[in-house]
Amino acid sequence: MSDFNRTIIEEFRANDGQVGGMFEGAPLLLLTTTGARTGRPHTTPAVYAEDAGRLIIFASNAGQPTAPAWLHNLRSNPTVTIERGTDRFEAVATELTGPERDRLYAEQAQRDPAFAAYQAGTDRRIQVVALVPARLDALVDPPADQPAAAMPAGLESAVAPERLGAAAAQLRQIHAGLRAELDAVRAAVDDYLAGTAPRPAADLLRHCLSFCSALHAHHNREDGVFPRLADDFPELKSALDRLSREHEVIAELNTKITKLVTELGEGDDPSAISQELARLTTELETHFTYEEAHLGPALDAA
Repeated sequence: MSDFNRTIIEEFRANDGQVGGMFEGAPLLLLTTTGARTGRPHTTPAVYAEDAGRLIIFASNAGQPTAPAWLHNLRSNPTVTIERGTDRFEAVATELTGPERDRLYAEQAQRDPAFAAYQAGTDRRIQVVALVPARLDALVDPPADQPAAAMPAGLESAVAPERLGAAAAQLRQIHAGLRAELDAVRAAVDDYLAGTAPRPAADLLRHCLSFCSALHAHHNREDGVFPRLADDFPELKSALDRLSREHEVIAELNTKITKLVTELGEGDDPSAISQELARLTTELETHFTYEEAHLGPALDAA
């Protein structure tokens, strides 16, 4: 870690997320990734934006020809830890491409002209990453060796009624982010099929796998939380049982899409991927709508 980053991190943590100097007033978070080679945690400051319930960060590296190390790390392990203000929580990182990446970077460059200068100063297409907060996972009790203050504020217990409405809102935000990312994946595949925006198969593979990984991580977290919710709120059991069964169906589709994508070669026809993504969209929309309609109000009313 550079001395510059170390100073910012120390100031951030000492002042509830506020820093001075060149980042004064900027929306700043701390991103902790797992080293792809070492397995050790690495923390770096990052300017962020917000979009559809997601936090958006930019691998600008101040316009350097190489991407920052944190991007390489989260490609290997997309589960990251975020510190924002006094809040600390886990999130799943998804690298964005295509029109969605272009829109978000253009909006950031308009907000902060430095980002336009970063892109103009390098031949590298600066990567954009979405961070989907895994707030629902934080409903479980903190580990015995972790003090409650280190958990995301107000989420120390699944039975804290004053936070259940906020948890349901976070669930809807996560769904919005996953919907948007699935739309972007389907658009990329359709463009590939139509030949209107040809992209290397490897690029398409990364885009699809990034979404599949984020969806899998989200449902894994829910599967870990559902039994606790069923114990604490028996009236939710039938809804949770249905949601768990739907997770299994969606996981099978996810696995099939992953297999199709990983076997895709340059010049191959990805029409089967498009068909399975359409099935996944239908299943997910039914699943998300049911979960938001049945689980959300129950949590809000708890």
